[in-house]
Amino acid sequence: MAFNYHRDLQAWVVPLLLVGFFAYLMSHSFLSVFEVTAHAIFLCFAIDMETNDGTAEKPYFVDQELLTFVSQSNKLTEGQKHRSTRPFQDNEDGTELQLMV
Repeated sequence: MAFNYHRDLQAWVVPLLLVGFFAYLMSHSFLSVFEVTAHAIFLCFAIDMETNDGTAEKPYFVDQELLTFVSQSNKLTEGQKHRSTRPFQDNEDGTELQLMV
């Protein structure tokens, strides 16, 4: 509105900075709430895994999709750990393989 009524006003930097600041403030607030929610869900998941064992007497209360996701990601990280150590193993003679020059 200030630009419509005052054509001689050329200070476009101040409104731009204000809009940028409020956009940052709103996005930071939203992501902070999202972060706290994600942490609470994973904390509840960890407590459920610690206190319950999945039997009929003590069933898991966690959602099955979250449980399968975590188990699949655990399998993936275990496979990456296994693959990352494999190239550094010694050969049959007990000597380290060397590059041919």
